[in-house]
Amino acid sequence: MPQLRYTTPHGITVTRTSTRVNYARGLEHILNQLDTRRGVYLSSGYEYPERYSRWDVASVAPPLEILGRGRRLEFVALNKRGESLLCLLDPLLKYHAHRRAYYRKPDSIRLELKPLAEGFPEEERSKQPSPFSILRTLVEEFRNPEDTRLLLIGAFGYDLLLEFDPIREKLRRGGHKDLHLFLCDDIYFMDRKKEVIERFQYDFAGEKSDTAGLPRTSPAIRAAAQTGERAEIVSDHTAEEYRAKVDVVREGMRQGNYYEVVLRQTFSAPFDGSPSELFRRIQKSSPSPYEFLLQMGDEQLVGASPEMFV
Repeated sequence: MPQLRYTTPHGITVTRTSTRVNYARGLEHILNQLDTRRGVYLSSGYEYPERYSRWDVASVAPPLEILGRGRRLEFVALNKRGESLLCLLDPLLKYHAHRRAYYRKPDSIRLELKPLAEGFPEEERSKQPSPFSILRTLVEEFRNPEDTRLLLIGAFGYDLLLEFDPIREKLRRGGHKDLHLFLCDDIYFMDRKKEVIERFQYDFAGEKSDTAGLPRTSPAIRAAAQTGERAEIVSDHTAEEYRAKVDVVREGMRQGNYYEVVLRQTFSAPFDGSPSELFRRIQKSSPSPYEFLLQMGDEQLVGASPEMFV
């Protein structure tokens, strides 16, 4: 089993072990595990000359999740490996220049970020205290030119835009998540062109802790009860309401008040099956260059993108 070992700027030793997996078996067993375990499955499943339809990337049972809500960022251990990782990341996060407050528990670290300045030059915008300040620190810590397989992956919410501008909010947010990420340490890469599946498993060690030998477990996720009932698709706008908004935009453009407007209309319906079943249906009925399934425990993100992973 080939190994790669390197040390990060803050003294964390990273050991990556790679193994080959039987290509004929595929990654269906990993996809099925995402019905009851946290993780991610990404697939470039649509064939087009010289593009797409090559890679599937999958990971289950990540040791660490990162949750962002406004000016608060929380690192939560999902197993003993995650607790060990928190010990290793503690000095990196505790003394970060953009943290205002720091709270440490055996299974979590919570950061309160410094407030945004009232005004700053445009070129300083991305350098303001934000969740991305912390994420950039993690990326830089584990960056290595010989390793392109370690995954920090998940979903970002639209309200993250508020972290770069001191905007006075008018709408109630309700404390929802702005980001939900996983640091994955057991990752499968399937290359359809070469007909190869490689599995990359990581261990992390330092003066205070070591993940070697710790099990790659995951808290169980209870599957939703199935009723077998079909439900109608509903929208948050009636046809008349949406048409009225179009008329408002048209008049505004005629007066020169608007240059470009994107009206939103949300359609929804409950789904009675499993996340993996929905993922397969999307692949079959709506083939796209990229399809994704992100199992976050309290919710799932399943879909397809015309251009890129989201």
